[in-house]
Amino acid sequence: MDFENDTVHINNAYKQWEVYDDDMVKIGNRRGDGDLKTSESYRDIPMHPRLKRLLLMIKTQRIAEYQQKGKKLDEDEYIFLNEDERPYVSENLTNKMPKFIKKYKLEHLTTYGLRHSFATLCSTLGMPPEVLHVIMGHADFDTTRKYYIHITGERKKNEMMKMYLKQSGEDTLQKFINESDMYFNKIKQLRVQEIRVEKKAS
Repeated sequence: MDFENDTVHINNAYKQWEVYDDDMVKIGNRRGDGDLKTSESYRDIPMHPRLKRLLLMIKTQRIAEYQQKGKKLDEDEYIFLNEDERPYVSENLTNKMPKFIKKYKLEHLTTYGLRHSFATLCSTLGMPPEVLHVIMGHADFDTTRKYYIHITGERKKNEMMKMYLKQSGEDTLQKFINESDMYFNKIKQLRVQEIRVEKKAS
């Protein structure tokens, strides 16, 4: 975390490996730093001010806690630690999701799904695709476009509305909208009258 330049450097992955003996019998697990999947996975991401505030708050608390114990904080230490004060591996985070979803009354989601949501949100808010695919760490934009960006209904509606404006002009389009609203309200009124007639008949 580079707080001076507001940058998150992604340059390693904390992983868990299965350990086997000479007879290929699993005897445990080993955790530690490892390489990222591709060369494009090594990247720098601008740090959101909200994330920066949260990270600095955690760092301030951690320094104070360490000082009380007579220890000094290592600048290379991991920020988010589990109950055993060890860094999380991806499996840990996945297993924690059901509890997180229940606590905050969210619909079903996964840690991988959050990555998809991030890509979709960035695209919806207008981030250029050539920037998004670098931030996502993909080797080419096709991966980002094909597997990560989901076009929301609202975005489709907005894009169609832009096309309508170019095609018809604002005044004509507004006229169509007003007339549509008028007919829609008329139909609702007629439906209410039908219900009243049915009640009288019964």
